[in-house]
Amino acid sequence: MSDLILGFGKTGSAVYGYIKSRKGYTEKGRLLIYDDTAENAGGLDVQVQDGNVMFFNKQNEEILFGRYFKDIERCIVSPGIPRDHHVILKLRKANIPVLSEIEFAYNNIRKEKNAKIIAITGTNGKTTSVTLCKSAIEAAGLSGKTFVGGNLGVPFISGIDGYEDFILEISSFQLEWIYDFKPDIAVLLNIEDDHLDRYLNFDEYRLTKYKMFKNLKYNDLAVLNQGDYNSSILKGITGSNAVLYGFEEDKCDVFYKDGFINLRLKDLLGFNAEISLKDVADKRKFVIEDMMAAACSLSLYGISPDVIKKAFDGYRLLKHRVECVGNIDNVYFYDDSKATNPAAVVSALSSFGALREEDGVKTDIVLILGGKDKGFNYESIVEPVKRSVKACVLMGETKEILEKTLKGRVEYMLAADMEDAVVKSFNYLKDTVKSGGSGTVLLSPASSSFDMFKDYGERGDVFKKCFEKLKNNFYEKL
Repeated sequence: MSDLILGFGKTGSAVYGYIKSRKGYTEKGRLLIYDDTAENAGGLDVQVQDGNVMFFNKQNEEILFGRYFKDIERCIVSPGIPRDHHVILKLRKANIPVLSEIEFAYNNIRKEKNAKIIAITGTNGKTTSVTLCKSAIEAAGLSGKTFVGGNLGVPFISGIDGYEDFILEISSFQLEWIYDFKPDIAVLLNIEDDHLDRYLNFDEYRLTKYKMFKNLKYNDLAVLNQGDYNSSILKGITGSNAVLYGFEEDKCDVFYKDGFINLRLKDLLGFNAEISLKDVADKRKFVIEDMMAAACSLSLYGISPDVIKKAFDGYRLLKHRVECVGNIDNVYFYDDSKATNPAAVVSALSSFGALREEDGVKTDIVLILGGKDKGFNYESIVEPVKRSVKACVLMGETKEILEKTLKGRVEYMLAADMEDAVVKSFNYLKDTVKSGGSGTVLLSPASSSFDMFKDYGERGDVFKKCFEKLKNNFYEKL
């Protein structure tokens, strides 16, 4: 019988490496690889001279379907492969199991070791929370024992042989094909509209996130955001102990108050504790929320509050998440390219506050919006934008959709590309600066990047390059 790896990017390559490393792999059957984005196996890390490995794509897929399909025992699918991919449809029709990489890794790790698994999911904040966990693991001297990865960087399967415990960032795409996967500590940060180009509606997306909690038992832990309805609702539903974090002291087990994260976890840990954030440079609400989730998870894992504080003190906001790029003539530029859905934009705006007077200086915000259409309804950003933003610059595939939403409600301009958007934003704020005020240009697109860029990182990098070009041109003319 054969294994089929569907999709051969980072995840598929890691699965391939794991299967090839096992004893008896050649006796089990052929290893089949299908990737319809590649023209041939030449650019792939596959030893094509190995007669036990066979590569397929659109050009030769009929050989797979005709000669080898009946021998497939299971398929391990990469998260980027949509559920209606024609190979998946054929597999399901033939009742051949389809597994995500995290399910495949989980099944194998349970055969080899009794690992503790922390899994963190949510629409926004996953990467920040997991990065904070990674810093604490390093501060505790546990980097050789505890693997940190998943959707963040290195696939889960890559850590099986070298680590005892696992802290994983998990996306909804990775949860689509799980059956037995069960973390010991499952964290749900929030659920907002996202990936509606992949799911039928918000409810289907939300239920996919909830799959991470379906196998929890009484001795497992669910860490839930009290301030997010779609997270906190699981408190009475999961079969596990639920721990709530948030800003309301009377409703939460872990809460933020007066510069401290308070851990009221005596029943679970045997003690209560405080973690001071006085030395944390960035105390915006969304950062503190992610810190509470990380602090709760790390404490339950066994990391001491002192070590957590040390890790948090050294925290620096991730690239492309409300990252200050610099300023030109008192106009400040912020890269929030990671904001690929409306909820992330609302969060970013709340970190700046409404149009405000600070020390007698008026600050106006110009918001750059737009990108790949993911099927969002952008109505949720209208009121926050009206409260906080002087004008919007619209670009990308969604600019016409955004224009219809904002027309008559918020001042806006259309831009042809990123450079045009940056220049128009800066020029718009010149009058504010002339009158003694300051300006903010915020790239927070509320859309994915794939209409014009390979990913949100490239989009943010292009924004920075446009800023640098504008800055050089501005000062050359002085």
